[in-house]
Amino acid sequence: MNAGRVYAIAARKFASLRRDKRMFGFIVLMPAIQILLFGIAIGQAPTGLDFAVIDESNNGFGTLIIDELHESESLVIHTDYATVAEARDAIAEGELWGALLVPENGSFELHLDNSNQQISSTIIVEVRNAMSDALSTGGGSVPLELAEPVYGQKDPAFIDFLAPGIMTMVCFMFSLILTTMAFVGERYDGTLDRIFAAGTKPSEVLVGHLSAFTTILVGQVAVVILIATLGFDITIEGSVLLLFVLGMLLGWAAMCFGLFISSKAKSEFQAMQINMPIMFPVLLLSGILWPVQALPTWIQPLSWVLPTTWTAEAFRSIMLRGWGLESTAVQIAFAYNLAFALFALFIASRSLKVQE
Repeated sequence: MNAGRVYAIAARKFASLRRDKRMFGFIVLMPAIQILLFGIAIGQAPTGLDFAVIDESNNGFGTLIIDELHESESLVIHTDYATVAEARDAIAEGELWGALLVPENGSFELHLDNSNQQISSTIIVEVRNAMSDALSTGGGSVPLELAEPVYGQKDPAFIDFLAPGIMTMVCFMFSLILTTMAFVGERYDGTLDRIFAAGTKPSEVLVGHLSAFTTILVGQVAVVILIATLGFDITIEGSVLLLFVLGMLLGWAAMCFGLFISSKAKSEFQAMQINMPIMFPVLLLSGILWPVQALPTWIQPLSWVLPTTWTAEAFRSIMLRGWGLESTAVQIAFAYNLAFALFALFIASRSLKVQE
């Protein structure tokens, strides 16, 4: 082995990496950003959870528990609900995550929206800690009964929470990659130049690509839903058709964004370099692996900019809560994906026109 040639090859490769800023960022900066995002997004306790307390006791113990719960950083306490029925209606409308009944006699009742396992677990821990602190001086114990949840199962499986998010990620990721790689390939082999030479407008090219990719998207979304329901018996309380249409709309949004990315990439490898830094934040910040409510407050606005965040929330609402288009959360997901797709298509068209 010739050490001189080894050194020359290594020096040449280092020089090319130094000149290629995208590659330098991909190799050096992306691992650091990924680990940072992972630490920020995963494992934190949810905060800002609206929670009601219905105090029917006359011995002041309910007041002690409410005072302890007010100290919680995770819960926002509401005491303006007179009955359990009112609180359960508020949970059903998505206004509360749970409610605690403090009776005059008997067991305490905890009513939950169990569509999000991490949030439910956080509420249970906070309530039990508050009760324990309130009783610490007396040395007593109060039985806490978990009532039938408004949504979800009493003993929810983690896959019920995770499945809607993973379905969201799959629909977004593969639509983005498919569109980006195919479109860049046509630019690289000169096909796109010949199309423009024939007088075709950029908008026509983009819409034509979307039309072709839609046939693939139909199969992709259908397979994802079928595998989730038939292969893993994932709960779907709401409309499968609504779930399918929303998945299609997310796929179109990802495709339009992929067309914009491909207009900036000069090769398929560059397209992948751009795609990878997008995928990891989407995975961590969209509430797919961990609730958005558990993210630090300063990064939550970035999470809600992503169409995958709205879609994952809507998927869970449709699958676990049985909500339909009458729900504001589902309506916003449809509207946001449509607006995101149109905006991405517009800037992609403008970008191609500039390069033309």
